[in-house]
Formats: sequence, structure tokens, C-alpha cells
Amino acid sequence: QEDEESPELNQDETPSTTARRGGTKMDWSNADLVQLANAMAHGRVDNRRMQRAIYQEALDRLRMDRGGGDDTDGRTRRPDHERFQPWEVSILLWVQARMYLRGSIDPVFEAFARQGPRWLLQEKQRHGSGATLADIGIGQQEQANLAWSLTVLENYEQPSSLRLLHIIFEEVSTFKREDFLLEHAHQLWQAAFVLGHDCPEALETLPPDFRTFLQHMWEVEKSRQKKSSMRHQTISSTLKTMGVAHTNEHDEDIDVAIVLKKPKGAASGAWTYQAEQIVASSDEKDSKFRVAVEFDGPKHFTRGAAPRALGHTVLKYRLLKQQGWAVVRVPYYDWDRIPYWSTMEQQRYLQRLLKTHPNLKFSDVDVSEYKPVGSNRQSRFD
Repeated sequence: QEDEESPELNQDETPSTTARRGGTKMDWSNADLVQLANAMAHGRVDNRRMQRAIYQEALDRLRMDRGGGDDTDGRTRRPDHERFQPWEVSILLWVQARMYLRGSIDPVFEAFARQGPRWLLQEKQRHGSGATLADIGIGQQEQANLAWSLTVLENYEQPSSLRLLHIIFEEVSTFKREDFLLEHAHQLWQAAFVLGHDCPEALETLPPDFRTFLQHMWEVEKSRQKKSSMRHQTISSTLKTMGVAHTNEHDEDIDVAIVLKKPKGAASGAWTYQAEQIVASSDEKDSKFRVAVEFDGPKHFTRGAAPRALGHTVLKYRLLKQQGWAVVRVPYYDWDRIPYWSTMEQQRYLQRLLKTHPNLKFSDVDVSEYKPVGSNRQSRFD
């Protein structure tokens, strides 16, 4: 299963630089592939055709590096100076997580996410039984990136990924705390928190005192003063006009937090997002709904005609849901369609999104009623 080859890319859909089975015709160096993938990720460029070509070529090269002698499809193993460096593979996995490139988009991404951790473990073994990740060029930054990337991609249950996470958490805990960068601590804390719910066995080598340290670093960052964007302020002002009590810039880095006390005897779906509502307490008197309203600006999405949420955004919402929040997203490409001066339309949009009111009365003749859109109809935002 793990060694199963990914499907060949359709040559008609592939640029001239794409790898071809039985030997490569891409004459770019490993560094060229990594730098292009990294540049596209930082620019949020979602060029699927080029991404497939890069990851197919990288996957082919990793498979050629595997084992000794001739590879299974007739390609000769490349000499050592042409092999990928471990830190280069860690960057490609980070790019994949950053752009949220998963198997549902193309099988080559799923295949690379499986092969990358396996290859890294083989490289570590190639340097001797006592070699550490740092010995093969995977330092604090790369280890934090890897733990974060495997968590975002939900690639932590296959044996090689699980083993790699064990090694990472064991090794990073030995680094000097005063040398830890805030960004790396945050990546590790996010990974540890999500894995604690989704895959607890991945944390078997994480010392409790180091986990406490990561949590402290996370809390320090979240306690900093935050400044709301203009769009966020407009949403907050609109909710205030609608009479919806809320908190801006919540401690959990939530744009707009709404905590509603559950009325006695009320149905669980009485207010918002019926499928995702979470009751914070088993005591009926103290039960509350916690709703996180998140405005997602352009930097939360890829660039292109069909924006997709980036990996850090997807992971944030997984974190919030595991903390007991129902997440309601307001994407910029919906909100920005509403004229800035049309406050009534902004209220209607939030009314339908949050299901806050059965109706909004703007005047005796202008009433906005909430009614679910029928299966045979589309809203103005579809």
C-alpha cells in the first residue's frame, strides 16, 4: 500500500519540463525544483499544472534514490551528488502543507506525502544508527516545519510518518529553550494540540515539561495586542447593529467571538450551525454555544479564479473546533461583493450566514426573513 506507485501524469496536460516514466527529461536541479515550489507557495500561486509537474519529478527522484542498484522501473539510481538534500525534502513537504495540496486534488500529492517521510528516515539510517535529524541537516526550523506539515496534511497515521514525528518531538525537546524561535514553538504547539486529539500515539516521545513550554510560548503570543482590519471592524459594527453581543480579537485569536447561553429546554440547533454546535457543559443550566466568526482575507487563500483555503487557515479551524468552537467563516470574496455603503445588505448576509434572527425589520415595509435556500435554488453568493 505505502509503496504503491502514483498514476502517470497525462502528457497532454503536462508542461515540457515534466518528468516522464522510464527516465526524466526535466533538466532542472533539485534546487531549481525546491526554489520554484517555495516561491509559488510564498506567492500563494495555485498553478496546478506546474505543481503536479514539480511533485511528480521530485517523487520520481526520491524513488530513484531509494535502495541500491537499478530501481523497479529500469531507472538507474542517481549518484550521491545528485540526490536530494533532506532539508530540501522538508521544504517540499512544507510547501505542500502551506498550499494544502492533498490527494483529493491529485494522487501525486498523496504519494509524495507518503514517500517524503519514508525517504527522510532512510537518509537518517544511511548516516548510521546513532545519527540524529540534525546530523542530516534537519535542524530546529526543519523539524518544526515537518511536524506542522504532517499535521496539516493529516499524514500522521502511516508508520513512517508516525516514526518521524516520534523522532522530531524527542529531538526538539533537547534544544536549548532560550534558543527557540517563537514561530517554531507555535508550529510545534499547533501540531501537538491537534495530534493530542487526532493521533495521541504521535506524542509518546514528547516530554510533559516541553509541552508545557510550548503552551506557554503559544499563550504569550496570543496575549499580544491585536489590531482589527477594516473589514473585521465593519462586521463587528454590523453585528452590534443587529444586537448580537460579541467580543473582538478573542484570546484564542478569534476575530469575533460569540458566546450564547443556551435557553433552558432549547433545541441544540436553535441558533447557528446546527451540525457543528458544541455544548460546552453537560449541565443544562450552564450550557453555552461558542461561535467563532472568522473573516478570511485574501492572505488566507490561494491566488486564482477559484481560491482555496491555505494550510494554516485549515489548521486554525481544526484547532478552534477541538477547543469547542463552532466556526463560521466569512470569506472576503463574498463580503466584498456587498457595497460598503449597503449596511442593510451586510445585515442580511450575516443573518443568513449565522441564522441569528428569524427576520430583520428595517422598516414597516422592508423585512428580511431567514429562510433556508431550497435545493432547487441558489443564493446570490452561489
